[in-house]
Amino acid sequence: MKIKCDFLDRAEIQSIHEASLEILSKVGVVFKHKDAIKVFKKHGARVEGNKVYIDKKLFQTALSSIPKSFILKGRTSDRDIEIGLNNTVVGTASGPVFIREGNSRRLTTAEDFKNFTKLCESSSVIEVMNGNMTEPQDIIPEKRNKFRMAASLKYSTKPLMGFTVGKSDAQDSIYMLQEFVESREKNLIMGIISVISPLTYDFGMLDAMFEYIKENQPLMFACCSLPGATSPVTIAGTIAVNNAEVLAGIILSQLIKPGFPVIYGNTTPSCDLRYVSPAIGSAETALITLVTASLGKFYGIPSRSGGSLTDSKIPDIQAGMESTLTILSPIMSGISFILQSCGILESFNVLCYEKFVIDEQNIEIIKRYCSGFDINNDLLGKKAIEGIGPGGHFLQEIHTMKYFKKEHYIPRLSSKEGYDIWVNNKSKDMVFNAKQEVNKRLKEFEEIKITKRQEKFISQYM
Repeated sequence: MKIKCDFLDRAEIQSIHEASLEILSKVGVVFKHKDAIKVFKKHGARVEGNKVYIDKKLFQTALSSIPKSFILKGRTSDRDIEIGLNNTVVGTASGPVFIREGNSRRLTTAEDFKNFTKLCESSSVIEVMNGNMTEPQDIIPEKRNKFRMAASLKYSTKPLMGFTVGKSDAQDSIYMLQEFVESREKNLIMGIISVISPLTYDFGMLDAMFEYIKENQPLMFACCSLPGATSPVTIAGTIAVNNAEVLAGIILSQLIKPGFPVIYGNTTPSCDLRYVSPAIGSAETALITLVTASLGKFYGIPSRSGGSLTDSKIPDIQAGMESTLTILSPIMSGISFILQSCGILESFNVLCYEKFVIDEQNIEIIKRYCSGFDINNDLLGKKAIEGIGPGGHFLQEIHTMKYFKKEHYIPRLSSKEGYDIWVNNKSKDMVFNAKQEVNKRLKEFEEIKITKRQEKFISQYM
């Protein structure tokens, strides 16, 4: 028995689908790149300037070639990850400029990037590393991306996400990984192509897209609109526009190279119109995630959402409430890829050391919850029940010894002991325990063995 949620029924999905088709065919999508326009013209799309109109026939033809899953490769085969089908992959943060550590909020540094890469590598939860995990402000922009790629390669063996701000960034990301592993295989690195809501793809992103497709490296197409500001204020209207704009980019990728592996992404949050700012830790964000999973399944495309999201400034009760809601939705609904899974505070702006490991545990708890439980004769424990009878206890039973660790998740950061024991242990709270775990993991991190050639290659960027 497993907990899975298919949020929308067939009629609701069809309504969204038809609304998006109408947007694509009547409103159109802007592609600010002449090569993208050429591709659409070649395949018979109606084009007016840089605006493209996609009809139902072209829509169906393009989407029919998308693979339902693909393998993103790690440094070794045991690090390879399948994205799609019934697998939910957990990725790290993307883009915070600030760090929270204890009571301190400050600009992120190169040392922070190294530290979080080490935490990701040692994580039993994080499966994919992101070169854009933080934005170190002590490295000049011209050197920042190459440093982050080099640090990712030095301190992690997990599959890697690269940069897509423009052609040069895309080329550098792909080249550095290919050179480091001495391979030009497909699916070595993944990029994110972000649409500008509403319904616009800019030149830089499209330039990067062409580069990734040329090198056979998969892409995630995603939107992040603000309902009431850059998409309709209603959830249904926002989803209709989001669906159209994300699929437009995916369609372009399939017209360029049919069968190219992609992910259908949506990280649209709520928008607090009092401040016209994203409210990422909200019920609406979680609802949009559920819809994203349903639409991904409907189109047969791997899906992506956000993860442990909160607008709280510190790892407090608000952060816990909001993060639990927004990470439960993707895991329960079967989202294929979760980005921003651990450590996020302050509406994507902050990455927090303590919250990183707290979110790890929360994901473990939610995965345990969603995995449900099995029922068979041995698990029903009939022999043990008969042997103990009324009024006994099961503490010393072989059945208990056999199953207690398999059936019951034991959290490492939470307080489960009695009050007196807790006081005698200095009344430590979860944030304190999390800080201790961060320090322990960083102290005990074992450097990854790389060759002299690899060390020489990445040292020029670090």
